[in-house]
Amino acid sequence: MRRRLSAITAAGVAAILALGCGTAAAHPATPDEVRGNGQCAPGVPVGPEGKDFYDPPSPLPEGEHGDLLWAREVNAPDGARACRILYLSTLHSGAPVAVSGIVAWPDKPAPRGGRNVVAWAHGTVGGPRMCAPSAVPDPAVDLVDYFTYDSPYGIDVGVPALTQFLGSGDVVVGTDYQGLGTPGVHQYVVGATEANNVLDSVRAARQITDTHANHKTAVLGWSQGGGAAMFIGQNVRAYTPETRLVGVAGLAPAANLGPDFAGLVPPGPTSATSAAHNAALRINVYRGFLAAYPELRAADVLKPAGLKALKGDGEACIEHFSDVIQNNVGNNGKLDTLFKPLREVPRAWHKRFRENTPGHATTVAPVLVMQGTADTVINPHSTTQYVHRACRFDQPVQYTKYKGATHQTIPVVAEKQYLNWIADRFEGRPAPDNC
Repeated sequence: MRRRLSAITAAGVAAILALGCGTAAAHPATPDEVRGNGQCAPGVPVGPEGKDFYDPPSPLPEGEHGDLLWAREVNAPDGARACRILYLSTLHSGAPVAVSGIVAWPDKPAPRGGRNVVAWAHGTVGGPRMCAPSAVPDPAVDLVDYFTYDSPYGIDVGVPALTQFLGSGDVVVGTDYQGLGTPGVHQYVVGATEANNVLDSVRAARQITDTHANHKTAVLGWSQGGGAAMFIGQNVRAYTPETRLVGVAGLAPAANLGPDFAGLVPPGPTSATSAAHNAALRINVYRGFLAAYPELRAADVLKPAGLKALKGDGEACIEHFSDVIQNNVGNNGKLDTLFKPLREVPRAWHKRFRENTPGHATTVAPVLVMQGTADTVINPHSTTQYVHRACRFDQPVQYTKYKGATHQTIPVVAEKQYLNWIADRFEGRPAPDNC
């Protein structure tokens, strides 16, 4: 979940639409047909150019979740290589889906034991297909925050500390999640779907033999992806037992859905626009759950104005969508016209919220949580509640609060900590615990 309220730039929309929103089915060219043009690695089918890259074969081919469908090389940082990827994954229900993403690796000989893998789980970008982070022209870059003058995009793009991870010899893989890039409604903050998509991206990266990826994996997630990271620690053994998960790190993780929607969290920091932005995120949650759980009804949680906004959530990335809500109802003090009161939300919804709240089961790896005290998107009290649950189990949990850090600044101010923490997990050093 991200706090962003400025209008989407025309340049960003054009760049994303150019790649991320195709509709016609396409088939990959063979290596012989392209003669190496766009080829990611020997033996890997080359995906189509442009928007057609994101349209998988229909029906989906048979295969195991994590199987690579096709890939296409993209620009990479100096001394590295990178590719867009399309791979098989599953929803929380077990239904197969195609998912897109990126993978990058050092362009030099690998060590004897292969390269460790850092799996990146990005924060909220919105609901439409065109919001996929991999769909911009050059997705394999250090994080380009939307709230910077350097960004021509309408979403956050890239991976925090990508060049540092590559410089350490790691493979870095980032999923778009189901429904972003590829067809289908994005099952936003549905924990098992997101965890499956991240874990399968790691499998897909290992299928590109040039990466020399081994089975040791650490997960770094931000906001929406931070919550996904916490679920991965709970699900990895059942879903991808061959993956050796060494640690999960969450930057301002969206990891407290049940208590948040039950009204059990003390108020956190606010800003002039945070109420409208959080309303956009709330609608995004409802849309994702409606896609995942057929028994739920939109009219049970949304008033007529909210039902109208729900349609807009499928048309605009999160910044644009937030701006529309701010303009249409936030500026007029009418945010309450969107939602049914939480006390009226049926028990079936709350049951699903609780199911998608991590920390009710142990993880199989150490946990690092980093939270800014000035965050107006992920309430710091929510993060603390997650940590209290996680601390009931045996795995080490380190919780660091960064005074004055916001939702946007936490990936930068906490960079040294998560870089060192992940490096230590790969080296097998004891994990810190301040429960």
